[in-house]
Amino acid sequence: MSTARIDELQNAVASGEWPAVLPLWESYAAVIHEEIVRGTCTAAHLSEAREFLDWAKRTALCARAQAQQQLNAIHAARQYDAPSAPQASSLRTSL
Repeated sequence: MSTARIDELQNAVASGEWPAVLPLWESYAAVIHEEIVRGTCTAAHLSEAREFLDWAKRTALCARAQAQQQLNAIHAARQYDAPSAPQASSLRTSL
């Protein structure tokens, strides 16, 4: 397997470019699939894919936890934000 493909995948995952990860992974997985069908896929290639997936899973879980912390902080900050009282209208009309 090409180390450049794994590097490209890792860079996309590490930078949080999730829309870019899926097509890169599909391309990488298609190469592995074709090698399996042809009978030329090695244990090293499968190991490389497994290592990437393990790393990507941990990285995605960390990103998710950080995003959840940010959401929790926003929620907590909103609890201290004073609600704005409705303002009385000062417009009067008489006929």
